[in-house]
Amino acid sequence: MLTMIAEQIVNGIVSGSVYAIVAVGMTMIFGVLRAINFAHGEYYMLGTFGAWFAIEYLELPYPVALVIGVIATAVIAVVVGKFVMQRIVGAPPETGVLATLGIALVLQNTVILMFGGGYKFFSGGYIEPVSIFGFTLAEQRVLIIIVCILVFVGLEVIVTYSRIGKAMRAVSQNIECCAVVGIDVPQVALRTFILGACLAALSGVLTAPVNVSVYGGMGEIITFKTLPVIIMGGLGNVRGTFFAAMILGIAESLVATYVGLQFRDTVGFATLMLVLMWRPHGLFSMQARF
Repeated sequence: MLTMIAEQIVNGIVSGSVYAIVAVGMTMIFGVLRAINFAHGEYYMLGTFGAWFAIEYLELPYPVALVIGVIATAVIAVVVGKFVMQRIVGAPPETGVLATLGIALVLQNTVILMFGGGYKFFSGGYIEPVSIFGFTLAEQRVLIIIVCILVFVGLEVIVTYSRIGKAMRAVSQNIECCAVVGIDVPQVALRTFILGACLAALSGVLTAPVNVSVYGGMGEIITFKTLPVIIMGGLGNVRGTFFAAMILGIAESLVATYVGLQFRDTVGFATLMLVLMWRPHGLFSMQARF
């Protein structure tokens, strides 16, 4: 019994790592732009399709395909960031909602038109089993956990010591003051958006070998999985996002095993409602951004 619970917790950590990598990008974008990016899951999808295309049509190895998927997403994010996201800095919240929903529809339907709406088999990744502390996991799942840790450590270093990281923290705290002292707020917003999109793409490429299949509508699911995470973590709180993602991943794994797989997708919003009844601002402070 205890062994089974421990196994589900480990599986939940893997799922939580996926959510964390995606959600940290969304929460950083919210912290700087003050807008929830409802198209965030589409960058997860774009990264996956970029890697799938590189493997199936260019016959490239998985590590190279991973890089290509992230780079392709970054290029698209530059275009979207320059023409849309920079323009919503300081705009009313509903502007960001409508703009990002429109982007999500455009990106999703463009991919469906190009590659079709059916499921595609993702043949890359590391599927060999490996034993760690008595638990047997596919190498890809171990890689996801390792990359998640490296991403959060890297972000901590960037936002604490780098110039752009300090600018992100400043803009997340007070846009008007940053503009007065000469910080290029639109440029900071653009770089934050590109970084967030690349993290979503990275998560998508890492998860594709585990999910096995890819399809045009996969971004919607990850967006709605991510929303409870960033709200529970405290909107804009990077560290809170990590812990909230782990809570959601473990809760989903346990519910799927002991209650029923059909209830797994309800866990996020059910957990969110319980958390908000107890702490309306989330588990972690919204003031502790970055």
